Amino acid sequence: MGETPNFNASRRYRRARRLHGDRRGVVAVIGTLLALLVFFTLFGIFLTQYLPLWMTDNESQFTAQAAYSFALFKSNVDSQYQFSPSGPQTLGTPFVVSSQGVPLLAQPTQATLIFLPSSCPNGFYAKGIAGATAANYGQPVSSTKCVFANTTLSQGPGGSGLYSQRIATGVLQMNLPNRYYTAEQFYFEDDAVIQTQSGGYTYLTVNPPLNVTDNAKNITVTASLLQLYGNASTFIGSGSQEVYSHSRFSQEVTSNGLFVASNSSYLPYVYTFEIGTEYPCAWSPFLVKVMQGSGVPTASYSFTPYAGSCNNPTGLTTELTLKIYNVDYSALFTAGVQVSLGVGGT
Repeated sequence: MGETPNFNASRRYRRARRLHGDRRGVVAVIGTLLALLVFFTLFGIFLTQYLPLWMTDNESQFTAQAAYSFALFKSNVDSQYQFSPSGPQTLGTPFVVSSQGVPLLAQPTQATLIFLPSSCPNGFYAKGIAGATAANYGQPVSSTKCVFANTTLSQGPGGSGLYSQRIATGVLQMNLPNRYYTAEQFYFEDDAVIQTQSGGYTYLTVNPPLNVTDNAKNITVTASLLQLYGNASTFIGSGSQEVYSHSRFSQEVTSNGLFVASNSSYLPYVYTFEIGTEYPCAWSPFLVKVMQGSGVPTASYSFTPYAGSCNNPTGLTTELTLKIYNVDYSALFTAGVQVSLGVGGT
């Protein structure tokens, strides 16, 4: 006797034959696979081509914002000490500390904002300090680890004789570890903004107010000595951070040299500017250009341009000295500004 066919088995067999003969199902599967292939191909192109361009543009804008913030900070500080005490005593400068990102795909690049009030741990030579001599008065005890500036006039105000000012300048710096755009660092020291890149490329983006002119054989020098002090601080985060500058003191010192009563004239004097910096490749070309554009004869000044390596991984400082002879008039601003990061700083 024959067995009764299983109804469910027959149904599955007929469905299998029907699907096997339906080519539209095969085409749908292949179409789906091709669509996924196209999607992943385009997504891969986006990740490898468009995303880096997008982030490069974001970090480029981030770098430009940092440069603007430092220029604005310098402008604020200059206005504070030049117009003191009638000028603003406290000003805030916003610093953007992170770039834009790409939603879900790339995190923003975060910068590190650092303020170092002084890097002269052993101070300066003066009378009574071990090792002090008449030749090194005003010099840092450990010059290779000291960011400083000195200005010396062989004849001070009113022909009072030798006049010297020395400061540990302090540094406000910002490190931008860009991943797609070139990594950058910005520094503000002695009223100048310095920008550096990997490989030792260093230059002054905003010059300090050092001007030398020779008008009808009359040499004039104007300059500033700016000290930044406060509490050492570091900030890493997103968005922006306010950096406050508090004007504490300022003074303008002028000199016409030594007055000679016998002929009612002034004797010219020697003006010396010295900077101890980690970035001699930024300061040295600037000092050369100042003197080349001043019209002062080469015999009336001495300066040896820096010829060493611009890559300074050790962080040691280099001393650069500019001496200008036969100066007839000079004006020197000395100022102190307290720097604080964030709201509520004092």
